[in-house]
Amino acid sequence: MKKTDKAAKTAIKKGERLNSSTSSTHIVAAPVKALSDQTADQDETLNANEQKLLGECETDIDKNMQGAFVLGWRLEQIKEQKLYRTNYSTFANYCSKRWDFSKTHANRLIQAYLCENHLKSIKDVEVYVPTKEAQVRHIADLEPEQQVVVAHAVFEAVGDGSASAGDFGEAREMLYPKPKPVVKETKPKNDAVAPVQIDPNLVSFTEIKKKLQNLYNIFTNSAKKQDGLNLIGKIQKDLELWADWEAKQVNEREAV
Repeated sequence: MKKTDKAAKTAIKKGERLNSSTSSTHIVAAPVKALSDQTADQDETLNANEQKLLGECETDIDKNMQGAFVLGWRLEQIKEQKLYRTNYSTFANYCSKRWDFSKTHANRLIQAYLCENHLKSIKDVEVYVPTKEAQVRHIADLEPEQQVVVAHAVFEAVGDGSASAGDFGEAREMLYPKPKPVVKETKPKNDAVAPVQIDPNLVSFTEIKKKLQNLYNIFTNSAKKQDGLNLIGKIQKDLELWADWEAKQVNEREAV
């Protein structure tokens, strides 16, 4: 932990330098006339209906901010207890048929929930608990104790401010940089080029392009927004399949 503590202090100092520089360059006095124009025709006090509406809006926003973690929590329960077993043979089949997304995406959501839940349980050190899946994505693959070190560095850097996904990515790279991929040069036997085997389940890029065009046409018609959302889910599934296939090809090449 000595190395990580030293690295964390470096990240903290860097965050303090960023805070001091931004605080000195973003202080701009607003013209008095501009402020008066904004408030002259509007009472700053909310009435009962406005307060109720504000509460409802902020509640829904908060639910959506935590949406990825709620999904991961429920998917983790279904996966671990095999709650899908009555109607589906595997968890991957359940995700595909029931929710129209891949097992890879489901596992990503589960990892996000487990990481966020772990950081919430930390009491002996101050950490920045992520509120978005994009933040967790930078540290979900780390060991639990390493997640704490990065989250502590982010907390020290932003203080009472809000952390972005970039803040997590920067702290992660400083403390636990990801290894650079090693490209192996392999020469096919007899100078022959091995043919690429395309997974028959993959949707062609031409078909995906057509879906995107249909999506554009749908969103120009507000009455068909739900159709647009359904099409987005299908496109996401197609792209997830391509990503899985690509990762498989890389693993097979590295194994040669």
